[in-house]
Amino acid sequence: MKNKKYLLDTNVLIDFLDGVPSIVEHVLNVGTEKCCISVISLHELYYGAYLAKEKKEEYFEKEKMKIDKLLEYFTLLPLETKGVAYGRIKFALRKKGKPVDEFDMVIAGQAVSEGLTVVTDNLKHFENMPDVKIENWM
Repeated sequence: MKNKKYLLDTNVLIDFLDGVPSIVEHVLNVGTEKCCISVISLHELYYGAYLAKEKKEEYFEKEKMKIDKLLEYFTLLPLETKGVAYGRIKFALRKKGKPVDEFDMVIAGQAVSEGLTVVTDNLKHFENMPDVKIENWM
């Protein structure tokens, strides 16, 4: 699928930043222009940078520079204003009795709204969500 686009989950972005070969190879094969980042993942990555700061001050600056560099390569998706897909996903999971992390539902809702495939190594969080296409590049 030449026109297929992807929304990279936070765990995949962390692996990309860490240079995990399978993730880097997939990104290069599909093209960075076909990969997006949720603003939610960006928030989570900055939180991780602050956690690194607890260990050593320069860790924060190093992590922040890597995160900022991501924005040069990937499209940043703001929060979708309608929220219809998110509402449908959360409602369906509630009815199934399968609650999931709130951020994952927002990311999934963005992917559905934008027609993107979620790339994640956390399949069990996304597999029960209606209309969400997922792939694991590990």
